[in-house]
Amino acid sequence: MVAFNPSALLERLLGEPVEAEWIEFKASQGDHEIIGKSISALANGAMLADRDRAFLVFGVEDITRAKIDTAVRLKAKKVGGIPFEMWIANSLDPPITLEIIEFESERKTFCIVCIDASYERPVKFKNSEYIRVGESTTSLSRFPDRARALWLATGRRRFEDITARSNLSLENVLSLIDVNTYYRLVTEPVPSDSKEILRRFISKKFIIDNMNGSYDITCLAAILFAKDMNDFPPLMYKSVRVIQYRGDDKRHSEIEQEGKRGYALGFPGIMKFIQDRIPKEERYQDGIRHVVYAYPEVAVREIVANALIHQDFTVSGAGPVIEIYKNRIEVTNPGSSLISIDRILDDRRSRNEKLANTMRELGLCEERGGGLDKVILDVELRNLPPPDFIVTENSFRVVLPGPRSFSEMSKLERRRACFFHCVIRYLKQDFMSNASLRERFLLRDADYQVVSSVISDAIKAGRIAPSDPNQGNRNARYIPCFAAAASRD
Repeated sequence: MVAFNPSALLERLLGEPVEAEWIEFKASQGDHEIIGKSISALANGAMLADRDRAFLVFGVEDITRAKIDTAVRLKAKKVGGIPFEMWIANSLDPPITLEIIEFESERKTFCIVCIDASYERPVKFKNSEYIRVGESTTSLSRFPDRARALWLATGRRRFEDITARSNLSLENVLSLIDVNTYYRLVTEPVPSDSKEILRRFISKKFIIDNMNGSYDITCLAAILFAKDMNDFPPLMYKSVRVIQYRGDDKRHSEIEQEGKRGYALGFPGIMKFIQDRIPKEERYQDGIRHVVYAYPEVAVREIVANALIHQDFTVSGAGPVIEIYKNRIEVTNPGSSLISIDRILDDRRSRNEKLANTMRELGLCEERGGGLDKVILDVELRNLPPPDFIVTENSFRVVLPGPRSFSEMSKLERRRACFFHCVIRYLKQDFMSNASLRERFLLRDADYQVVSSVISDAIKAGRIAPSDPNQGNRNARYIPCFAAAASRD
């Protein structure tokens, strides 16, 4: 698949400044320990320099940059009987992508190690971090200012920016990602000139021009438009799984489907797969037949989109999972929530901002921050039990219960429904009242006292508060707990 000219890459690297922290030239130094330290230092140097990749070049004198040939053969090299590529992969933390290129040019042999920068944390070799200072490789611990700067740099770097596949021809790029889906979703005709497609995808940061005759596909493009996510090593195990169970627990699974395509390609298929497997009934209104699903389609759509967008891609070996039970749907994504559950409807943070923005542009999810608001609104309009948001250290799960009447809801569900109803009213610059909550629960005026008990329970649990501490019971109005706390401050 490699379609670039390594000689062109070598010439380009030779033209870089002498003290670039993301390039190192060596003659024939093949000591594996020194190479390991150099790779750690170069990966960290690339991060500090805001570069996607660093390079370790064998066959060039460090000071003069004269091409002198090399005897280093890393592809054939072994360390303690283990292939070098496997040994170095096991010696680096976190794992990073390395590509070893061995080639001949001008009757001389060269070896270039292409090193992807980390977006997670500084790269260690055998539990120690290294950095390039001028022309030397040294321990990062000796330079605390650089260490702090490196941690800040890793915090700025995002999964969407890293390279999913590198050194590809344009033909290779178009064989790995589906550009037609992009143009279909933005409602534009597909250009007949592939170079015009290339220009658009470079401008959207889907593709990076290597400037050596080849191209890189970013994780942003791969996660959205991959024809097969298994073609991209950083996306292994990030595909979406949908599992349907026969009952209310995991004892008997009925069907399981795992998508391999990028999210933009696969999203309509995921939604159809889910809709085909949830309960539904036919209703006639004005002589017209309507299919009514047990779960609001918009709510399911936004919960699934939220899981795709806000997952933590640094959690290895896990992707979004959608589980359909007899009495509920559960959608789980890797990575804990960035915000507290109380503020989940009005906080606007996103873990993967570029992915979120692109999916909004493609019409695959709601506008910024509006998705979960729509979930709660749709659930309220259908008078269904409220969703539950469950946060663990490494996952975030949304549970969407099936249809149940007020009398069938648990005390916790009633309290949660009261809280979210209060938040929705607050976001509309309105107040919750006994009357508005009765309407939400489809209850009669005669059920005033029943709803008062729900409100009282929510106040005792610290979920809501009176809008005026001195108000009486008649025509009482309520606000969410966080709004009451803010007003006291």
